[in-house]
Amino acid sequence: MAVNVIMPAMGATQETGRLVRWLKQEGDSVTKGEMLMEVETDKSVVEVEAPASGILVRVTAAPDDDIPVGQTIALIVEPGDAPSRREETPASPRKPKASAPARKARKAPARAAAAPAAGPKTNRTLASPAARRLAKEKGLDLAGVTGTGPEGAVVARDVLSAGAGVSPDVGAEAGAPGPVRLSSMRRIIGERMALSKQTAPHFYLHMDVDMTGVEARRSGLKQEGAGQAPSINDFILMAVSRALAESPAMNVAWADGGIERFEEVNLGMAVAVEDGLVVPVIRNADMLGLEELARCSRELSQQAQSRKLQPADYQGGTFTVSNLGMFGVDSFTAIINPPQCGILAVGRVASRVVPYGGGIAVRAMMTMTLSADHRVVDGAIGARFLQRVKQQLEEI
Repeated sequence: MAVNVIMPAMGATQETGRLVRWLKQEGDSVTKGEMLMEVETDKSVVEVEAPASGILVRVTAAPDDDIPVGQTIALIVEPGDAPSRREETPASPRKPKASAPARKARKAPARAAAAPAAGPKTNRTLASPAARRLAKEKGLDLAGVTGTGPEGAVVARDVLSAGAGVSPDVGAEAGAPGPVRLSSMRRIIGERMALSKQTAPHFYLHMDVDMTGVEARRSGLKQEGAGQAPSINDFILMAVSRALAESPAMNVAWADGGIERFEEVNLGMAVAVEDGLVVPVIRNADMLGLEELARCSRELSQQAQSRKLQPADYQGGTFTVSNLGMFGVDSFTAIINPPQCGILAVGRVASRVVPYGGGIAVRAMMTMTLSADHRVVDGAIGARFLQRVKQQLEEI
């Protein structure tokens, strides 16, 4: 019996996956559980296991193809049912391998020709779940939206562009001549951030915090030489996680017209990578000591940089911290990572002359900016949360 090899879903919002490479070739024997292919999602490159044992046949996807989740891209059959390597069938024509540019040039016509064949089966517009949900919110008819996804499917960016009256191709000439293909990560970031700004009413609160005590504590740990000293960001993560535990009204999300409250504090930390941004999650962060939290943040950051994060590493976050202080940024406002209700943006720690002890002094200061979703968080809730983060950091 033949078993379908499909493009797997690595996350709830994933619409497509990009095939990086096959680890087995057509006609090869495979064993169930053996690594079969590498797939790029918006967060990482993941090795996918073979769903069955047998012979790999009828491979229809090539490296660098964007493939809808759930689409069959190969079959695994029992050895007796496998066609000869020389055999050509209408369903799986074998042609000499071409160079990458030539192979890419063939893709578009092949998909375009396949799309009309599916037309008579249904009058429903081919669209991703995220696109349908967004179209419903905007009151748009998907039949009038031009799809730019795989096989002409309407995806979220098409709905956003249609709602704004802008063609998806506008701005393509801003960089190098000709269109620039987005990575899966960059495309998803754009879609999610646009959706967040258009659906979540952001408000912003700013607060300065005296980090002199944190710097002194960190210097002391360095001198003690007890392992790798926690970074400034580790202290911030610890303070935020404890403040969230003490401020349950901030540890929530917007969900289906209501508020979802979380029992656990699963803290996301934004990590810049080569082609975008990922947010790995430190689970039960409020329960961790500084040393353990620092170890977790280092390991997740390294995995993010090497694109080795697993879905469990970046799913289920309840709040996010974004830090650009290492780039010399004084302050900034961040976009909420939906469906979370808030994100804390922190800038660099820098010496400033400030009021202190009834006079003035030079202190190590840092600016925090909270972006919050006004559907579930009010200004007073956000302000009290910031005060608690400030207190945690200044009392270290």
